[in-house]
Amino acid sequence: MSYLPRMLLGVILLSMVLPQAHAQKKKGGLMVDATELPQVAAMPDAFPQILGTQIVTPAYKFTKEDGVLEAAKEMSKMGSRILKVSVAPGPQFAELITLPFTHYLIWYRSNNDWVTGLTPEMKRREYNAMYAFTKDLLTRRDAAGKTFFIGHWEGDWYLLPSMNPAGDAPVEATNAMIEWLNVRQEAVDAARREVPYARCRVYTYTEVNRVRDAMKDGKKRLVNVVLPKVNVDFVSYSAYDVQLKTGEEIRATLDYINQQLAPKANLPAKRVFIGECGLSWTACGGDGKVHEQKNREIFTKFLSWRPAMVLYWQFYNNEMKDGQQVGFWLVDNKNKKTPLYETFRALYEQQEKLAKQIKLNARRLPTMEEVATFSENWLTQVGH
Repeated sequence: MSYLPRMLLGVILLSMVLPQAHAQKKKGGLMVDATELPQVAAMPDAFPQILGTQIVTPAYKFTKEDGVLEAAKEMSKMGSRILKVSVAPGPQFAELITLPFTHYLIWYRSNNDWVTGLTPEMKRREYNAMYAFTKDLLTRRDAAGKTFFIGHWEGDWYLLPSMNPAGDAPVEATNAMIEWLNVRQEAVDAARREVPYARCRVYTYTEVNRVRDAMKDGKKRLVNVVLPKVNVDFVSYSAYDVQLKTGEEIRATLDYINQQLAPKANLPAKRVFIGECGLSWTACGGDGKVHEQKNREIFTKFLSWRPAMVLYWQFYNNEMKDGQQVGFWLVDNKNKKTPLYETFRALYEQQEKLAKQIKLNARRLPTMEEVATFSENWLTQVGH
């Protein structure tokens, strides 16, 4: 029996003994338990895909179309159901919503203009913008059944002067960030309360990126001086400072982040996901096989903790050094698909087969745990 049928059989048998209540919690293809929130319509055959990628300020494109939109369409063709972008509300964003993604991550008003303190006018503008954006998403017909995560880029770099990791985050900056994040959350909460028949789900997140500084060296960072004092829904981890550690060390680091969060009603116990990870083409010596293998190993280590998402940086490269492409890509600047692209495409294909088998046998779609288990095992086995 080939590897895929063995995997399918194991997951199908597991699915048949899972309590029906567990399946109910995943209604609508959501990655989270939101049983006490208003139900939203499910997208057809939508399930939590977990492993994904993103497109932000690409360094190249191949058509006359906007680079982000072009890349997003190519990501969808690859099979991805997850899209992460930095796009403000408007025509471009409206077109992205029409694409068949189920989960969107959006850097929105991502800056540190607040770092020396939030004025009353800044608070008003931030609240109003977040409230209006959330309410628009919740009521859009073309957003029906989708899940949106509104957040920002690497927060520790916002806190640290000149992005210098040598010292602690200044008290003034950390206090301002606490206030900024709480204002954003209050606005989203208000919009969610006022739309009892929401068409989609909208959550907030903050992004940490210097976790090991706090965990190992006791330095003041977002994770230990800001996170315990805010009410955000989720935490994104830009995880370059841990991705080459052992699986055990990675799981301990994710536990550490998650422990800084106060429990929150209607959300899962684990509220940390991997917002960025991965090695570039040049870091792997320009060898496609090495690039695929090392990144696949990174993904499996993160998946072992069971985060809701693990996102590779990124689809088209955005970083140049000495006039050369660094190679954070799945498709290079010559429009050539890398071996890692083919791994993503093949995994998505196998996930779809898994979903069809579970739907046929158990009359439901796979849960996050089932997809994560299948994906971790498939990625581990594919290299052997």
